Amino acid sequence: MKPFFRSLVRSTCFLTLLAGSILASIAKPIPTHAEEQRKIVLGQNQFQESFLEKVTVSGGIRAGFMQQGNLERIDLENLRIHLLRAIEQPKSMLCVSMVSRDGRYAASWQYALGPQPAGELLVSIPSRFHEQISNYPPDALVVLAAISGKDCASGELLRYIPASWGPANGNPYVLYVNSGNTDTAIGIPGMAERIKCNRINADSTIAYDTACVINPELLATPRSLYLLRNNFGKRLPNVEIPVR
Repeated sequence: MKPFFRSLVRSTCFLTLLAGSILASIAKPIPTHAEEQRKIVLGQNQFQESFLEKVTVSGGIRAGFMQQGNLERIDLENLRIHLLRAIEQPKSMLCVSMVSRDGRYAASWQYALGPQPAGELLVSIPSRFHEQISNYPPDALVVLAAISGKDCASGELLRYIPASWGPANGNPYVLYVNSGNTDTAIGIPGMAERIKCNRINADSTIAYDTACVINPELLATPRSLYLLRNNFGKRLPNVEIPVR
């Protein structure tokens, strides 16, 4: 083979290998934003909390909306907020309250989310009461998280999303409520069967006393849950809990 043709063959082979390398690099999957671990780090000025030595007065009916996690004790560096569906509103806010079952600890905070893909948010909680609350089991300190289209104090209808201590991995949801002396169940529009809620067996149930376990399949689409309450035969007004 003449030198000119040998050089031409080498150049052709080099270009073929180069093109293959470029195509291979293009074909590799690029991690999307939804696949990355998104983290919320709160500053002290964003976070309000209190810890009381003695509590005798309970709070509102809704206390927490959780997904069962895999931790034996809460981890303030491992709170997960689960966005079941993407958020498109440019001014969406995450509105969060936290309360312990004994009513001694309470906290609240908000965070500007903006548009977000569905998935999980990891939150670091800057608590001043780490020593007092770090031994709580996960069901003794619950989180009530909601999305607002504007701001948390606007009065706009909040739509609730689950939280968990640690990864949840498709575990059931649990709605924690302060039912007082009422028999409580959950009703879902379009479903004849009600979900029974059970009293919590614990020494102190000041902030919440009832747990309602919900199959995740029931919340595969956005819908409202209704707390159905009966006080010694008297039907009380339903309480709506819109789930996003």
